[in-house]
Amino acid sequence: MKTTYDPKADAMAIELSSGKGRVRTLEVRPGVHLDFDEDERLVTIELLDASFHVPKDVLAKIAAPSNPVTLEEAEKESGLSASTWRVMLNNGRVRGKKVGSVWTIELADVWNYLESRDARGRPAAKGKARRRKSKHPA
Repeated sequence: MKTTYDPKADAMAIELSSGKGRVRTLEVRPGVHLDFDEDERLVTIELLDASFHVPKDVLAKIAAPSNPVTLEEAEKESGLSASTWRVMLNNGRVRGKKVGSVWTIELADVWNYLESRDARGRPAAKGKARRRKSKHPA
């Protein structure tokens, strides 16, 4: 079992087991999510606005998550190109770390950036095709 808390996002996760991949998320109340694997076993409990649910002195003792991803992995996760992430790193819009010649970004920072963006211009969600307006009405 692994517990992490991200004070920047005010989000806490309790990972019960690695499972066989998260398949379904159930929101049991606002800000409380349960993740289940393909065998319907509970694998993760997530608390958004964690400081509302958990005393702050307890949260202060929980380690922040560390899940660095390469720019290519950030591209797959977000739909934004690796070169776009590189430009944002160079402009200071997101934090990153260079290890040798490879830039990494914390996965939580990728998600936080995506959540902070204006909804206009976002890429379509994974697996969903973008709808284009036809130039010629049917």
